[in-house]
Amino acid sequence: MAQVNANYSSGNSAATRQGSALGTVAVYAALIVAAAMIIIPLLLMISSAFKNESEIFDYPVKLIPEHFIWSNFQQLLKTFPVYIYNSVKVTVLITVVQVVTATTGAYAFAKLRWKGRDALFMIYIASIMVPQQVMIIPQFIMVRNMGLYDTHLALILLGSFTAFGTFLVKQYFMTIPDSLLEAARIDGANDFLIFGKIMLPLAKPVIAAQIIFSFRYFWNDFFTPMIYLSKDYLKTIPLGMSDFVTQYTVYYGPQMAACVISVIPVIMIFLAAQKYFVQGIAAGGVKG
Repeated sequence: MAQVNANYSSGNSAATRQGSALGTVAVYAALIVAAAMIIIPLLLMISSAFKNESEIFDYPVKLIPEHFIWSNFQQLLKTFPVYIYNSVKVTVLITVVQVVTATTGAYAFAKLRWKGRDALFMIYIASIMVPQQVMIIPQFIMVRNMGLYDTHLALILLGSFTAFGTFLVKQYFMTIPDSLLEAARIDGANDFLIFGKIMLPLAKPVIAAQIIFSFRYFWNDFFTPMIYLSKDYLKTIPLGMSDFVTQYTVYYGPQMAACVISVIPVIMIFLAAQKYFVQGIAAGGVKG
């Protein structure tokens, strides 16, 4: 009987290990497929940026061009430096303003006690569910009446507040013990000093995550600049890419070259803040 039980336990353990190994293989296979779905389009984009128009549509597709050409990038020299400057200007300013409003708002909602705080927070968060297209007409009327149409200031003001960012930072702030703040108040620190000297240094991971979210969104935003900007010298990169689309033709080579240039800053921002990014997302989703 003991021998039978030993054999059964051994067989059960072997089956468990086999099932675990199969599960691991399945997970890695799914990750490889997901990574390929992301990487292959990027490789095709980079490859197409160095091809002429006819070679882009060759079949079978070749990742390595037969003849590397730089003319696609040369066509960008006339207008795209201005578009790049506009995108950097608008995106950086909006990102900085959003970090300020998100962190200060999150501190007020998470660590200060005042009447109507929770109700106002719920209303603010509920704005996430309102589609941007619903608000575009009243916002456009307000911007026009304020004389801000065809200005970058309109984009900056419209992007100054972020309900999602405030929620993310608030959840992170709630993981910081109130006892730490009370100790600082006993030592004579006011809320401004506590916010600047205690909360912000501890919130580096979630701030990094918010910077990545804000920068990526507004760097790639096409809809809002399309509504509020009409002059060529005010265009951002997403709007500038439409220059290569005419009524009858799409110039894919220069457009792919512009795409290559446009993804570089986003990748650089992510690489610079990636060590904080996962920490910020994980901690921001946990209520303390």
